[in-house]
Amino acid sequence: MKTTLDIDDDLYRRIKAKAALEGRKVTALVEEGLRVVLRQTHPVRRRPKRVKLPLIPAKPGQKKIFEGMTPEEIHKRLANLEAGYEAPFGR
Repeated sequence: MKTTLDIDDDLYRRIKAKAALEGRKVTALVEEGLRVVLRQTHPVRRRPKRVKLPLIPAKPGQKKIFEGMTPEEIHKRLANLEAGYEAPFGR
Protein backbone atom coordinates (compact mmCIF):
# COMPACT_ATOMS: atom_id res chain seq x y z
CA MET A 1 0.00 0.00 0.00
CA LYS A 2 1.30 3.44 -0.80
CA THR A 3 0.96 6.26 1.69
CA THR A 4 2.46 9.68 2.36
CA LEU A 5 4.16 10.54 5.64
CA ASP A 6 5.62 13.78 6.92
CA ILE A 7 8.98 12.91 8.47
CA ASP A 8 11.37 15.32 10.14
CA ASP A 9 14.20 16.24 7.71
CA ASP A 10 17.01 15.21 10.06
CA LEU A 11 15.29 11.92 10.87
CA TYR A 12 14.79 11.16 7.18
CA ARG A 13 18.47 11.83 6.42
CA ARG A 14 19.45 9.42 9.20
CA ILE A 15 17.03 6.75 7.93
CA LYS A 16 18.29 7.16 4.37
CA ALA A 17 21.95 6.93 5.46
CA LYS A 18 21.31 3.82 7.58
CA ALA A 19 19.41 2.15 4.75
CA ALA A 20 22.25 2.91 2.32
CA LEU A 21 24.89 1.54 4.72
CA GLU A 22 22.87 -1.67 5.09
CA GLY A 23 22.08 -1.91 1.37
CA ARG A 24 18.36 -1.69 2.02
CA LYS A 25 15.53 0.51 0.85
CA VAL A 26 14.18 3.27 3.10
CA THR A 27 10.75 1.63 2.92
CA ALA A 28 12.12 -1.65 4.33
CA LEU A 29 13.81 0.16 7.21
CA VAL A 30 10.66 2.15 8.08
CA GLU A 31 8.53 -1.01 7.92
CA GLU A 32 10.93 -2.80 10.27
CA GLY A 33 10.77 0.10 12.73
CA LEU A 34 6.98 0.08 12.67
CA ARG A 35 6.92 -3.68 13.28
CA VAL A 36 9.19 -3.25 16.30
CA VAL A 37 6.92 -0.58 17.76
CA LEU A 38 3.78 -2.63 17.14
CA ARG A 39 5.31 -5.73 18.82
CA GLN A 40 5.90 -3.90 22.08
CA THR A 41 3.63 -5.23 24.81
CA HIS A 42 3.72 -2.10 26.95
CA PRO A 43 2.77 1.40 25.83
CA VAL A 44 5.66 3.68 24.91
CA ARG A 45 4.18 6.55 26.90
CA ARG A 46 3.33 5.54 30.40
CA ARG A 47 1.03 7.51 32.60
CA PRO A 48 2.90 9.18 35.43
CA LYS A 49 2.40 7.61 38.83
CA ARG A 50 -0.20 9.34 40.95
CA VAL A 51 1.15 11.28 43.88
CA LYS A 52 -0.82 11.18 47.11
CA LEU A 53 -0.83 14.60 48.70
CA PRO A 54 -1.58 14.91 52.40
CA LEU A 55 -4.91 16.33 53.46
CA ILE A 56 -4.49 19.26 55.78
CA PRO A 57 -7.42 19.74 58.15
CA ALA A 58 -8.91 23.18 58.29
CA LYS A 59 -10.23 25.00 61.33
CA PRO A 60 -14.00 24.74 61.74
CA GLY A 61 -15.64 27.46 59.65
CA GLN A 62 -12.45 28.19 57.71
CA LYS A 63 -13.28 28.78 54.03
CA LYS A 64 -9.90 27.83 52.57
CA ILE A 65 -7.45 25.33 53.99
CA PHE A 66 -4.52 27.75 53.99
CA GLU A 67 -6.52 30.90 54.65
CA GLY A 68 -4.60 33.24 56.93
CA MET A 69 -1.46 31.07 56.97
CA THR A 70 1.95 32.31 55.90
CA PRO A 71 4.09 30.18 53.56
CA GLU A 72 6.28 29.29 56.55
CA GLU A 73 3.27 28.04 58.52
CA ILE A 74 2.09 25.98 55.56
CA HIS A 75 5.58 24.46 55.19
CA LYS A 76 5.75 23.67 58.91
CA ARG A 77 2.33 22.02 58.82
CA LEU A 78 3.28 19.86 55.83
CA ALA A 79 6.56 18.87 57.53
CA ASN A 80 4.64 17.87 60.67
CA LEU A 81 2.25 15.74 58.60
CA GLU A 82 5.17 14.03 56.82
CA ALA A 83 6.81 13.34 60.19
CA GLY A 84 3.72 11.39 61.19
CA TYR A 85 2.00 13.66 63.66
CA GLU A 86 -0.80 16.11 63.10
CA ALA A 87 -0.13 19.79 63.39
CA PRO A 88 -2.55 21.53 65.75
CA PHE A 89 -5.43 23.50 64.27
CA GLY A 90 -4.69 27.17 63.80
CA ARG A 91 -1.26 28.71 64.07
